[in-house]
Amino acid sequence: MRKADSLRQWLTAYLPDLKIHPDRLQIYVEGGRVAARRSRTLSFVYRYTLKVGIWDFAGDPDHITVPMLAWIEKEQRELLRREDSDPFEFEAELLDGDVSDILLSIDLIEPVLVLPRDDGSGYDIQHPPEPDMTDAFAGVSASFQQAFANDEQLLP
Repeated sequence: MRKADSLRQWLTAYLPDLKIHPDRLQIYVEGGRVAARRSRTLSFVYRYTLKVGIWDFAGDPDHITVPMLAWIEKEQRELLRREDSDPFEFEAELLDGDVSDILLSIDLIEPVLVLPRDDGSGYDIQHPPEPDMTDAFAGVSASFQQAFANDEQLLP
């Protein structure tokens, strides 16, 4: 699954201790399932909970939370737009002093496009990137010139 590998690379890049001690990062899938409907293709969606264990972490948990939120914005941005505003869960076991074992749980989906080849020789499988929601309407752009709240102008 592409997102598990993506998150491993991301956290290793942003948490220097994991570069030195890669054994302190464990990522695995729990509760995975495949969602598919009968259609013209064999395309489907992986739905799963990704568990991220960061063991013997000596530091401020903010240093984990910030890169996680940045990764979510890149890879699963709808988690930041949900009404409950809970993009992931965590558990922490305080060990000795400032050292903790931290377990994160994040519910992910990964669409998989399965397209038959024109020559009938099989299928091409693609993992499309997350849609860019900043341009939801092609050809339409908007910028805010002014903003008001309670009849008071906030932006000039």
